[in-house]
Amino acid sequence: MMSNSPFIQLFLVILASAIVVLYVRPTITTIRATQDKIGVYQDELARVAGVNNQITQYKNTINSLSLNDVQALERYLPNTVDEISVLRDLEAIAAETGITLTALAYEGQNAVVADETGMVPNSSVLPMATFKLGALMSYDTMKVFMAALESNNYPLIINKLEVAPEEGDQLGVSATIVTYSLSAAPAPTDPNDQF
Repeated sequence: MMSNSPFIQLFLVILASAIVVLYVRPTITTIRATQDKIGVYQDELARVAGVNNQITQYKNTINSLSLNDVQALERYLPNTVDEISVLRDLEAIAAETGITLTALAYEGQNAVVADETGMVPNSSVLPMATFKLGALMSYDTMKVFMAALESNNYPLIINKLEVAPEEGDQLGVSATIVTYSLSAAPAPTDPNDQF
């Protein structure tokens, strides 16, 4: 008759409550936390799969380009700017259009010129090489020169242009011309540097 004793029943109820509070509830909490982590993992896995699919599509698009298109793209936006080639191209454009160069110089990479208000424009994401050009030309020749800059194999953009009247129908033109590359030119090395 001891099994019907109220003390034993009270003890069993307390023991069952303790088991629920000390073991079952933390286990359920742990299972819920694990399920939440699994949901987050599945969401991230779906995002990664989407990005991988997009990368595969881009890769297939790149692989489907013809060799001529790839070479044209490499000419239009090279890995680095060859400043000597650009200076030579600017001289050739000047000679072809009949202008008289008074100055032509490479100003450097990522050199940003302030505008007339003294503000410096936001720098580009792509590295920018800057060239300074000074020339004498007529207005009609200037139009032909600018059209020749636009039809070049790579972008030559006039960032700043100053025009002043000179003798006769000539104009004194000072221009800052920029072009872009995929990466910055390597810094010149000093032969005196030693490891």
